[in-house]
Amino acid sequence: MIADVDTTWSGIGSALWRLATHPEDRQHLVAQPELLPSAIEELLRAYAPVTMARIATEDIEVAGCSMSAGDRVLLSFSAANRDPSVFPDADKVVIDREVNRHVAFGAGIHRCAGSNLARMELLIALEEWLARIPDFRLDDSAQVTWAGGQVRGPALGPGPLSVIASRSTASRRPIRVEPAVEVVVVRTEIQ
Repeated sequence: MIADVDTTWSGIGSALWRLATHPEDRQHLVAQPELLPSAIEELLRAYAPVTMARIATEDIEVAGCSMSAGDRVLLSFSAANRDPSVFPDADKVVIDREVNRHVAFGAGIHRCAGSNLARMELLIALEEWLARIPDFRLDDSAQVTWAGGQVRGPALGPGPLSVIASRSTASRRPIRVEPAVEVVVVRTEIQ
C-alpha cells in the first residue's frame, strides 16, 4: 500500500515547483488565498502523485496495445486527468478551474482512503508557505527531475536546491526548518 509519506512529498513538492516556476500562479494565490482549495484540486489533476499498477488477468487489446495475462500495467492518473473530453484546456494548469472531477486519488473502490487528509496537508502546507514566503523562485542552476514509477514528483539533481525568496516581501513571522528538510537551502536576495 502506498500512503501518505511518498504521496505527500510528491503533492507538496509538485505544488511548490509549479508556484516557483510560474510566478503568475503564485501571485494569483498570494493575492487571493481563498482560491487555494481550487488550486490544490487543479495541481492534483495536473501533477497526480500516484500511478496505479495492476496485473492483466487475461489477454486483451486496448486502443491497439496488446497485453497478455500476467503483464504488469501502469494506469496513469495524470494521463486520465488530461483527457480533453473531460477537461477543457486539459493540458493547461488553470488554478481557478471550477469543474474538476480529476482521478488523482483513483476512483471507485480503489479510491485513496486518505485523500481528504492529503488535501488538508496540501492546504496547510501551501497556506503556511505562501504566508511566510510569498515571493520565491528556483535558483536558475536548479536541476529538478521527476521521479518515475508508482509515485511521481519533483526530485533533485546533483547538489543542493536553492529556493530564492525576496526579503522585501517575505513575512516577518519566523520560519522553522526541520532537519528532515535539510536538502532545501533557503537564500534571500536583498533588493
